[in-house]
Amino acid sequence: MSAALDALVRAGRLRRVDVALGAWIGRAFPAAAPETVLAAALAARAVGDGHSALEIASAQAWFDGLDGDGHAPPLPDPAAWRDALRAAPPVCAFADGGAADRDTPLVLDAQGRVYLRRYYEYERQLARALISRSRSGCPESRETRRSCGSPFGPASPFAPASCLRSPSPESRCADIDPEQQRAIDVALSHRLTLVTGGPGSGKTFSVAHMLAALARDGDLRVALAAPTGKAAARLAESLRVQLAGMELPHATSLPHEASTLHRLLGLSPWRARPRHHRDAPLPFDVVVVDEASMIDLPLMTRLVDALAPDARLILLGDPDQLSAVEAGNVLPALVEAASAPPLADCHVALTRSHRFGAGSALGELAHAIAAGDAWAALTTLQADGDAARWIAGDTRTALIEAAAAGHAPVLAARNAGDALAAARGFRVLTALRHGPHGCIALDRAIEARLKRARRLAADAEWWAGRLLLVTANRAELGLYNGDTGVVWPDADGAMKAWFEGADGAPRALPVAALPPHEGAFALTVHKAQGSEFERVALVTGPDSAALTRELLYTGVTRARSGIVLHADPGTLRAGIERRTLRMTGLADRLREAAGT
Repeated sequence: MSAALDALVRAGRLRRVDVALGAWIGRAFPAAAPETVLAAALAARAVGDGHSALEIASAQAWFDGLDGDGHAPPLPDPAAWRDALRAAPPVCAFADGGAADRDTPLVLDAQGRVYLRRYYEYERQLARALISRSRSGCPESRETRRSCGSPFGPASPFAPASCLRSPSPESRCADIDPEQQRAIDVALSHRLTLVTGGPGSGKTFSVAHMLAALARDGDLRVALAAPTGKAAARLAESLRVQLAGMELPHATSLPHEASTLHRLLGLSPWRARPRHHRDAPLPFDVVVVDEASMIDLPLMTRLVDALAPDARLILLGDPDQLSAVEAGNVLPALVEAASAPPLADCHVALTRSHRFGAGSALGELAHAIAAGDAWAALTTLQADGDAARWIAGDTRTALIEAAAAGHAPVLAARNAGDALAAARGFRVLTALRHGPHGCIALDRAIEARLKRARRLAADAEWWAGRLLLVTANRAELGLYNGDTGVVWPDADGAMKAWFEGADGAPRALPVAALPPHEGAFALTVHKAQGSEFERVALVTGPDSAALTRELLYTGVTRARSGIVLHADPGTLRAGIERRTLRMTGLADRLREAAGT
């Protein structure tokens, strides 16, 4: 079997670390069948590809697609493979969702998934904690509701949202639709609130009212967080705008800044355990987390483990977006399990878009892609309106010129703050990182075009208006992977790298002190997740096997008012019809924990 595994490494199907795990299993358990060694190696590779387990029934299809040629060596018959694993010494097989009775490196669940034990325990621990939290109400909130008047009348189920102490409660309540009001009510009565919805559905608007209502009766310790620095900055900016319009006695205690989840938890590569965990919980009454679709399984498990027993957790996200880069598919699993109690009582899906009005081409395009309706998406694009346009064929020259024009407001800015704001006006997004249609090549082409127009030297590195993308976390500098900045002169004319601070104000950093970075005139959709731009040009490439429905939807919804898709019709149709495959058992673990 080791020779076969080595052959798979040479063929690009397995990594050497995957083979090393399989080889260790073979040495530690000499009686293990070859099928068990193979399952261990494939389970490790699956985790590396973002899955939390290896589904025996889906393994061949996934394995075929690892290098895109669809002709992988045949794997064992699924039924025979499961039988072999059930009898294997390194495997604990069980069906009740409880603790494994043997401390084995591999776990086989009742649905035929093979786990590295750590990832099974992540799913099991997270599921039990979330189900426990979803079943726990907040009696003090119910008391508040009983004593609270409402312009909707005393019988209104949405009374808590109506009690905000603003100058005009009636007009404020008129701005809240019934779905948002239910989200507020859930947050007041549960320790877990899951709010899902597309762009402009009012997730952060609802959170502002949740926090305002919760802060009525005393000081409230609140943490705002997101998986990335830019997503955290966007959450903080949105809440600052919402809270600024509310006059509340305790408004000063509400947060105006947000952090990354890693910083919130105190995660560090030099520390085996995060600073905050079950025995040293986070010192907050409420933890609000945005962009939950980007949170991987280990990180979500650590977050829930670090909550104080009586703290509220409010998760916001869009389940149609790309999943986390790392292992797991947490938000879609939560939504799937929320079709039944007790999670159903904690989940509110916001379906009305306040950004895209009725008849909005951009909204119709996003909806069609999320629904997998390629015909409707292509019909919307073929209408050739200003909000959603489609350009097929070789469009590289037109794309570069459009990018140069879109960057003109940045070059015309009066100061660094204006330049950072102008940079949100337009961006090129790509499905790929490498190749002629990848973000690296397009970024260089756009930068070269701008340098020629400004008569700068081809090798000029620090020039006013250059966009930068940080590619490594540097907590000591307050910079994190994915943060975007602009090069701009300071008051003395020295070129600095400027980034938006936690308070929204620009802050400068000497270019010599920059962490690893690259150009940001073109970004991959993955890197752009958590950001918004007024207009977007989305490039798919002529035949991208990486193109999926989730990637297209995420790219399209980065635009607030307009998008131009540079794609061939066949490529676009195939991408809309292709779903992202994530092998995970979290939804089953949640149902097991709930007893449903």
